[in-house]
Amino acid sequence: MAQVINPANAAPKKSVERARIPMSVPMQKLQVPEIQGYHLHWMLDQGGRIQQAIRAGYEFVEQEEVELNNFGLADDASKSGNTDLGSRVSISAGADLGQDGTEQRLYLMKIRQEWWEEDQRKLEARNEQIAASLRGGTPDAGSNDPSHRYIPDAHRKGVSNLFTPKHRRS
Repeated sequence: MAQVINPANAAPKKSVERARIPMSVPMQKLQVPEIQGYHLHWMLDQGGRIQQAIRAGYEFVEQEEVELNNFGLADDASKSGNTDLGSRVSISAGADLGQDGTEQRLYLMKIRQEWWEEDQRKLEARNEQIAASLRGGTPDAGSNDPSHRYIPDAHRKGVSNLFTPKHRRS
């Protein structure tokens, strides 16, 4: 017979494997363990940034998914390092207040690794287009007019490798 879980009781929590960290090792406040298959990012809850992240495919990280570094002493977040009242992982962003006078928060969000890598490729292609213009190409690929070039022909040879990505240099 299957075990029946009483909905009035709290759901059993997943335990996160805790590794021993020597005292001599520096700890970063925002450092979190990886979640397999996801890229993690701290998002500042300011100016619609959280909604923009959700539209881009990011999801909130829940407390049972990660363990944060805790720098408080005898505070409410003494076990997890999380300072959010809900199940989302968040911490105070510091002393600055938002436009509405409330404390600004950083929320830990995750996006599928393949989506993040796809976004990085698009960003790299855009940056390469800008760098090609700076190397002496033309901003408009269809235009061969030298007056549209950023670097004159006489100076082009001296800066040919200036904006070449490291992985493409020989």
